Amino acid sequence: MNLKLYYGLLALAFLIFSCEKEFSNVGSSLLPSDTFVIEKQTASADVEHKAVEIIRSDNLSFFYLGEYEDQVFGNTNARFTTQLSLPASSTGIFGGMSTDQETNGVISESINKNPHDEQETVTEVWLEIPFYTNQIDRDGDGVIDAFDIDPDDPNSDSDGDTLTDLEESRSANLDPLNPDTDGDGINDNEDDETINADPEANVYEIDYLYGDTTQEVHFQVKKLNYFLSNLDPDDNFESDKAFYSDKDFEREGLTSQPLFDDKIMLDFDEIVSFKADDPSTEDVDESTEVDERLSPRIRIPLDTAIFQQSILDMEGEEILLDNNRFQEYFNGIVIGLQSTASPLMMQLNFGAGVIKIEYDYKELVLTDGGDASSAEDYESKDNSSAYSLSLSGVRFNTITQDQASAEVQTAINGNGDGKNIYLKGGLGVVSYIDLFVGDTGQDQLQTLQDNPWLINEANLTLYVDRQKIDALGLGVGDLPSRLYLFDASESIPLVDFNADPTSGPNPEDNKTTFGGFAQYDDEGKVISYKFVITNHFSNLIRNPDDFDNVRLGLTVSSDYLSTQNTRVTAPTEFEIPQSSINTPLSVILAGPNHSNLDLRLQLEIFYTAYQ
Repeated sequence: MNLKLYYGLLALAFLIFSCEKEFSNVGSSLLPSDTFVIEKQTASADVEHKAVEIIRSDNLSFFYLGEYEDQVFGNTNARFTTQLSLPASSTGIFGGMSTDQETNGVISESINKNPHDEQETVTEVWLEIPFYTNQIDRDGDGVIDAFDIDPDDPNSDSDGDTLTDLEESRSANLDPLNPDTDGDGINDNEDDETINADPEANVYEIDYLYGDTTQEVHFQVKKLNYFLSNLDPDDNFESDKAFYSDKDFEREGLTSQPLFDDKIMLDFDEIVSFKADDPSTEDVDESTEVDERLSPRIRIPLDTAIFQQSILDMEGEEILLDNNRFQEYFNGIVIGLQSTASPLMMQLNFGAGVIKIEYDYKELVLTDGGDASSAEDYESKDNSSAYSLSLSGVRFNTITQDQASAEVQTAINGNGDGKNIYLKGGLGVVSYIDLFVGDTGQDQLQTLQDNPWLINEANLTLYVDRQKIDALGLGVGDLPSRLYLFDASESIPLVDFNADPTSGPNPEDNKTTFGGFAQYDDEGKVISYKFVITNHFSNLIRNPDDFDNVRLGLTVSSDYLSTQNTRVTAPTEFEIPQSSINTPLSVILAGPNHSNLDLRLQLEIFYTAYQ
């Protein structure tokens, strides 16, 4: 039988309970107008919500600290608990001599030192936790996007001095973010003698801070009085012990007196330290030379007396040589934020966090021209050094979540009207989408499977309920920049996710074909999120014996996609992608029964039909 080939382009919108919707002829301009047929069909679908109340929180990519305010889903509060670890090659020695040498002196063929008390004394202790930062510069003009007036134009002029960003960045004497680099009152475009005092200075954009960062922030750091074993005693210490978000040592009374309990201002500038001046080089002032540059970070001063007693006074003891023994001795710390005038949630780079112990000591040094084998040729001089403990080992978040609003609770309980889809990261809400539900949906799916159509593209688009979002006064930064869609039957990525090869140095460069990114209107407001699931849908249509019409999971996502799963233990046990746990953000989407037909959940399928 002769087959006559024709091309059809079908925009198929799946709406809950067969709700009608008008569609534009998307893609119709790509084909000659007399070679295709446009049809419209509607199909039923269901959406279900689940609450996330308790999670395993010791294996997260991003940890929380502080309070996140959410009028709809309830406020989130988080503390961070961590063990401390010794330096990789800890000798247990402070200063220049061991405790044995300080007591008995040093005697060898070439060295002879009398007993000498180095009097190691802690001067400052700093808890340092870097912010997550980025220096993304899309146009390569030397000004990061966060401060670039036009991040796509290297010839933009961010400081308004009529010199381009690129031109100023290439000059060691000009600062592209300061119209008067040397502060002499003459603009850079007119100043022939301008000097940049610090041409190596770095500027950063600070990431993952939610709330008012200009206020004083009340930190509380306490010493933990409970050993965090990484092996599970309930399994005869043969498997890793898991820690969950409801574990609260503070509430259980297992923390001691505060190491710090006060307010500080957050500082987002690069930290620059300078060298000490060497008096032997009279013609050079080393104190003007940069010794170290650190990215912006939180620096909290801790109680020096505790670290003098617990660390430096233990010099030479076994606990400073073996990390396991040290962690049994000094169990760790708990970091929290006290209530502030305005809630603030931070995700910090705890993996790079340290406690830096600075101390002075009396060093026994050889005099100029002295004989190292003569004890009388040594003299005591003041010196200083530092000792660092990393925030590593067992680490976990204690997280509490206030009750969500009545409308969210109703949706979670399965009594919602289907007008909205509710999503929140962290201890929040995840939703599940079932396509082709009911007899009508199954009949439609069977029809699609029975016809030899080539699926060109399948898009799942979810629209933001702007009316609700605007009523809450939420801005662009309050909504997630990405959602994540996955196979909920096994909590694994969809085939389209795995097949997408796109990647790059920035989060927005990864999995761009699969998508899930926020779509914006002309005013910069998030209006929708779009997924391309062509392979998933093609498998469902063309290979029904091997591919089931699985339930789809939908969550908010952090910028950095993680397909690793996190265990949820309450209110029921299940697993969700860690990407959802790694952000506190939320969004309200138009559901399949939304009052605005144009916003309802829709799946568009473009295919070539043969007859």
